[in-house]
Amino acid sequence: MKRISAYIISAALFLGLITLYSCTKDFEDINTDPNNPSIEQAAPDMLLTSTIKAMTDRVHEIFLGHEMGSCWAQQMAKVQYTDEDRYIPRASVINNSWRSFYSASGMDAQTILKVGHDNYKGVALVLHCYISSVLTDLFGPIPYTQAWKGDEYLLPAFDSQETVYRDMIAKLEEANGLLNPDGQAINGDILYKNDISKWKKFANSLRLRLLLRMSARDGQFVATEMKKMLADPTTYPIFESSADNAALQYLGAAPNNNPINENRKTRDDHRVSKNFVDLLVNTYGDYRIMVFANPDALGTFDGIPNGLTSALAAAYNGNGLANTSKIGDYFSAATAPGQLMSYAELQFILAEAAVRNYIDGGMAQAKTYYVAGITGSFDQYRTPLQAIFTENAGGNYGGLSIPDGYTVDDEIAFHTTDATAPSYFDEGSITKADALKLIAEERYIATFDQGLQSWFEWRRSGFPVLTPAQYGENGGKIPIRVNFPSDEYATNPGSVAAAKNLLGGPDDLNTPVWWDTENPN
Repeated sequence: MKRISAYIISAALFLGLITLYSCTKDFEDINTDPNNPSIEQAAPDMLLTSTIKAMTDRVHEIFLGHEMGSCWAQQMAKVQYTDEDRYIPRASVINNSWRSFYSASGMDAQTILKVGHDNYKGVALVLHCYISSVLTDLFGPIPYTQAWKGDEYLLPAFDSQETVYRDMIAKLEEANGLLNPDGQAINGDILYKNDISKWKKFANSLRLRLLLRMSARDGQFVATEMKKMLADPTTYPIFESSADNAALQYLGAAPNNNPINENRKTRDDHRVSKNFVDLLVNTYGDYRIMVFANPDALGTFDGIPNGLTSALAAAYNGNGLANTSKIGDYFSAATAPGQLMSYAELQFILAEAAVRNYIDGGMAQAKTYYVAGITGSFDQYRTPLQAIFTENAGGNYGGLSIPDGYTVDDEIAFHTTDATAPSYFDEGSITKADALKLIAEERYIATFDQGLQSWFEWRRSGFPVLTPAQYGENGGKIPIRVNFPSDEYATNPGSVAAAKNLLGGPDDLNTPVWWDTENPN
């Protein structure tokens, strides 16, 4: 009996030890709330998909990207509900945009930096710099150094735009070093299908965009950086063709359709600006208008002036809704790409840099880049434009004659090799001022549908020359920045007060940001 009892006691003790060990071993798993996962459990592939989608949706969001960006750059205009076109932005749009960039796409990119391997980190840095560049170009000073830190900084301080720009340039250098096509694979990349070589090109092309934008403040630094990059294309690859464009290919059904397409399901109040139509049709004779706009009920391309009152817009040209041109079908399709940066834009950046001697080659090299920019832009729209040429051969489209057998290549040749074309760049005789005007205006045309970028660049270059809306509500001036969000005044008032000192002027639509040294107003 004693032996049996001892066995039973030993077995019980042994089982108890096993149970105690198992409970201790699994204690952390058992006591982890699956509805509140730790950051270490984050999946970088899912975060990457979310970041790209949220960021692209926001910059193409109809109120921010088009009713403010495109309308203030006078590429689009409003035929109804014309407040934004008259420089009366909605506080809710500003608040929502700020919240989206900080709490959604920006925070997701920051999380990827914490949990991803080097290639994920490189991609996240590119996305973070894109988001930060949009924020600072909208507002000037922004929370940056202390932003995206979770509960570490509940009331983050604002940094000056100069601080943000110099750090973005450094971050893109870091991204270029991290991105390795032979390194670990990434997943969830809906922009470049997990192709790290394309992300590397995007990182360096974006860096050139930002360098040129800050160039009036530190031309020597910009020249050094640009020359270093262009002298070593193996280390610093950049976009080589329109196939490298950073453009999110939207799908055909909500919520994965282009934001303009979704907006068009319930509204019909956006048109192409009269300024934009006149520039393409009357100044340059540019048939890209056939893709950018649709002929109206009169069978012609008729833009509407920016900033009319709703009553005047409704009556414009006899019937504002019918007798003005809508945005082209290419841009309102469900699958229309959400463009972030293009090869064409990069070529115009390099063309301007050559004219300003930030890079070598002078006017001859500037012309090479300029021609490549025009060619790249036509290539981007080659398929829909050629279809219009073919369908209307020997006739006209929107009042513009199309010869038999006319091709996109014929149109490119006209703009780049015909000395009678208004767009012709004669490197032997053109003045610096005229070269900069041509380059800026062609870049403006090439960035149609990238409303924010078109507006940012108009602010920097002053081209094309725009006339403020006759019925604008901003003291006769086109806005050159956006007010700090009202939500930030309510929740972070001390930091906003300090930010106004960094801005160097009142928090209104007319105070230039740091890089804006030549206010076009």
